[in-house]
Amino acid sequence: MSRAILVTDQADWEEIAANLGRETELALDTESNSLYVYRERVCLIQIGTREETFLLDPLAVDDLSSLGRLLDDPSIGKVLHGSDYDLRTLNRDYGFTMQGLFDTQVAARFLGSTSPNLASVLENSLGITIPKSRKMQTSDWGSRPLSSLAIEYAANDVAYLVEVAANLRERLLQVGRLAWVEEECQRLQKTKYSPPQPPEVTFLRVKGSDRLTPSELAILKELFLAREEAAARLDCPPFKVLSNEVLVRIAQSCSTSRAALLEGKGIAGLSSPVLRRWGTLIQAAIARGQQGPEYHRAPRERRERSWTPESRARLQRFKQWRTERGAALGLDPALLWPTPSLERWALHGVPHAGGGENHRPAVDEPEVRAWQRQEFEAELKGIARMPL
Repeated sequence: MSRAILVTDQADWEEIAANLGRETELALDTESNSLYVYRERVCLIQIGTREETFLLDPLAVDDLSSLGRLLDDPSIGKVLHGSDYDLRTLNRDYGFTMQGLFDTQVAARFLGSTSPNLASVLENSLGITIPKSRKMQTSDWGSRPLSSLAIEYAANDVAYLVEVAANLRERLLQVGRLAWVEEECQRLQKTKYSPPQPPEVTFLRVKGSDRLTPSELAILKELFLAREEAAARLDCPPFKVLSNEVLVRIAQSCSTSRAALLEGKGIAGLSSPVLRRWGTLIQAAIARGQQGPEYHRAPRERRERSWTPESRARLQRFKQWRTERGAALGLDPALLWPTPSLERWALHGVPHAGGGENHRPAVDEPEVRAWQRQEFEAELKGIARMPL
């Protein structure tokens, strides 16, 4: 691996960006600081070619517009591994979009890999072993200066990606699946950041909240909002104030009385140090939850599905085909055809362009890929026509 170049100067970056604009393919990765702040941000952007590796420091280089132009240039391929998170964070922080994506994790899955992590893909494709430090995976990428270990770790994520991509493309071409991966990547590169819902809504996603009574939910909501406020004030992740598990236990234990909290009994995770720091906040939240109205979940919308023994048998037949076909191809069956479409076919019959009383037009199946239709639609239609 060539030496990694840390870029912290605007003028240096502009010169490098101009040179990168002459490349045909770039590897890309990002590192963020989600484990250490309330609102995470991209703290390092790794860019690799076949010969060089650059570590662009967005905490030091203010204007990244030239990077945005590189990413949006369809004539330059971009190689990422597990690109979904990088696409979202780059779009969130800078509004960047990407063209020319090739995701090596997706490619590895379409070659039958059941553990398509970067280390495995590197070893299987190029015979290269890189150290993957758990410490570095959970390190604070917003901390400066970057250690030599951090620089090496970050550089390894992109140093070999362009070469890996070439290897994977060749193997995909040999098995006739390159077009499949290209379509998957074209869909994936449209990924954009979606702002989270407000805390008044997201508290209902806390694991275990579905088991709480309306009075307990009222307390959980107040605890959740108080924790968010404290985390924002301290600029730390909410779980470092109080974990979700502790919030649920408090709500369950104190829906009628604060005695359990005050005595410190029966609530795992509420040690004396935790109570000394957050006891006042917790008690105030409990009081608000007890004094306010109960919280009743909105009834879940139910999709009316007229499942019959025949439609269930048809769905089972479709899924059995997918399982067997996936095994024959050495692929995860889920890659072959999306479940929502199989359910639709089982319930309503085979969709076709002309529509009809019991048929949905193909445009109503956006989750189905063109390559899936080309490869497998005829087989599925044959199964659909078989008598039950």
